[in-house]
Amino acid sequence: DQSPYFPWLNALPRTFYNGVSMTDACFACLPPYVAYLASLERDNYGYFFQALNAGNVPLRPDTIGNDDIVRWAYNVALTRHQVVVPAVEKTIAPLADMINHGTYPNVEISYDGEGNCIVTAIRDIPAESQLTISLGDASNPTPLFATYGFLDDDCPGVFCKALDHQEEMQELKYDFTELLFGTETGEIGTRVWNLFLYKLLKENND
Repeated sequence: DQSPYFPWLNALPRTFYNGVSMTDACFACLPPYVAYLASLERDNYGYFFQALNAGNVPLRPDTIGNDDIVRWAYNVALTRHQVVVPAVEKTIAPLADMINHGTYPNVEISYDGEGNCIVTAIRDIPAESQLTISLGDASNPTPLFATYGFLDDDCPGVFCKALDHQEEMQELKYDFTELLFGTETGEIGTRVWNLFLYKLLKENND
């Protein structure tokens, strides 16, 4: 508690609801695509925990052997980092890491050549409004749930997870981003209907 970072650390969440924190019972309750992505997150954590306990990390054995502590630290890093250089460098900037996700973000986070974190407004922000960034594609909320443990309620449309129709999607040259249905109206996109019709005709050799 003498660390200058203690007030920030003490303000971090104690509980997470993402794939890393799920149990086998959780996975059994999820739709296939969600379960697949969430299980990948938990597998990645398992590999990290094994590597951490291989004896090459200068931390006390009672720290790196404590699954609760390591899982918490892993989730903090997983859910609160920003990418500085894609596939090369990530960092956590205290306070900037507390900016929430928004379907229509109002700020962007960047870093200058000296490593300083810069938060820039990308549109007018009314007084007392929260700052928001984009943590992922709003029309595909499943990765958000697997990694961060929440669903985007403001999304006007979401992907149709037709995972068992991927062969037909390739034949029609469709991408998941084109297979949408409205979350408010329930309206199903034309290409979703096309895909399932094509699947039926194909199965009947018509």
